[in-house]
Amino acid sequence: MQGQINDLRARVDEADQRADASESRADKAELRADDSATRADTADDRTNAGDARAHDDRRRLADVEGRLDVHEEMIAELQAEGLLSSEQAAELKVALETATTIGAAVGTIMTICKVSEDVAFRLLRKESMHSNRKLHLVAEDIVSKGYTYGLPPR
Repeated sequence: MQGQINDLRARVDEADQRADASESRADKAELRADDSATRADTADDRTNAGDARAHDDRRRLADVEGRLDVHEEMIAELQAEGLLSSEQAAELKVALETATTIGAAVGTIMTICKVSEDVAFRLLRKESMHSNRKLHLVAEDIVSKGYTYGLPPR
């Protein structure tokens, strides 16, 4: 009889060990699930922040385009009134068009390098001087190609 009792105790101990192992595996799985949920929440937060930035960028671009239209109208009025020659008007239009591109390049540098607007403009100007290219041409490369001339992210 004692042998049967010992055998039953051994089986109960084995069952307890298996139950403990199963519980341990379940706890680990729960931790992994919690970790996955946390990572998913973080990814959602990043996506929402990116969407908000994109919306903000679209709004700012629309504002800039609206101002460009106003400036072009002002140039046309000044030219019609004889206050600007056609050559001066053409130069102003080019300046307005390149200013938008330069502003976009400055914004790109600000985002990539995590610097202020002033620092971003100085970096853009430095690259223009270093490459011996006009500022607006360097800016066009940055805006159209995303090329930042090896500017280090900070």
